[in-house]
Amino acid sequence: MKQMLEELIRVPGVSGFEEDIREHIRAKVEAMGLEPEEDNIGNLIVTLGDKGPKVVFIAHMDELGLIVSKMEADGSLRIRKVGGIDDRTLVGRVVEIKTQKGTVTGVIGLKPPHLMTESDDRKKVVSWEEVRVDVGTRTRAQTEKLGVRVLDPMVFKKDVTFIGDMICARGVDNRAGCAVLLDALERLRKKKLPLRLVFVWSVQEETGLKGAKVVGFRMTPDYVFAIDTMTTTDGPAQGETYEKILLGSGPALRMFDHAAVASPKLRKLIEDVAKAGKLPLQYGTGGGSTDGAAMQDFGSLMMPLGIPMRYTHSPTECASMKDLDTLTKLVVLISERLAKDTKVR
Repeated sequence: MKQMLEELIRVPGVSGFEEDIREHIRAKVEAMGLEPEEDNIGNLIVTLGDKGPKVVFIAHMDELGLIVSKMEADGSLRIRKVGGIDDRTLVGRVVEIKTQKGTVTGVIGLKPPHLMTESDDRKKVVSWEEVRVDVGTRTRAQTEKLGVRVLDPMVFKKDVTFIGDMICARGVDNRAGCAVLLDALERLRKKKLPLRLVFVWSVQEETGLKGAKVVGFRMTPDYVFAIDTMTTTDGPAQGETYEKILLGSGPALRMFDHAAVASPKLRKLIEDVAKAGKLPLQYGTGGGSTDGAAMQDFGSLMMPLGIPMRYTHSPTECASMKDLDTLTKLVVLISERLAKDTKVR
């Protein structure tokens, strides 16, 4: 899974501009001999079986990014944030702009201390409104000649680093979830379980759970399991507001967040499955939300299955490969249990 996850991370896919990552995942699915479906909004969907309860495992494939909002006379670019990006992480970054002519590289600079005056606040966080992207040109015409247009998406250039069991990179949220779904699909595709088992790689989660809403409205699943990252509390600079979520200690049941309360019935089922399979579980609450919240609105029993991750929405999100393997096993065991006992009590 390590190589597959690194490949997934390196493919761009800003919310609303998921074409490249969708095609990458599509190729992986087709290599298994399966035919994925793409709906109107851009979700990629694979269904195993045509009878029994509808069980959905969903992971969003979009990522945080930026778009070009304006071209200045000097050729530099103003930006808008796509998703919940912390302004502290913007300055000094290298970005890659997807244009009609290919990828254009730019840098987000900052005012050097050598040029600061006494009136400058050296401790001030530079806001996104102040940011300019330098693409190496001196005029607007030169930038346009590169193929750059207003509304072109850009991603932060990614470095993938392995530190022991950890994988660290921008985009672990939620390419880690995408990798778990692909691995679980490979393990389940030949089992012919008496379920309508649906795997969804969704779009626009970071900008309002848009893809998940479409799937929920269209399918009204019986059970939904959202595979997404969940912030740990064990690393440096992590808070103490929430219950301990530890890296490498197993997937976390995200029982409560800003948009949803998970199903106690599914909690019991998962606990039974994990105990039988000797898989570790953690429990927590947190900020933000998942695709599961949007689908819960259509009457589904829902449980987010969290991948513990340090430094959420930062340039170096870190997750444990061991946790990903454990979560994949849990997805398989949940599916097998629901095939035997379709009524969750």
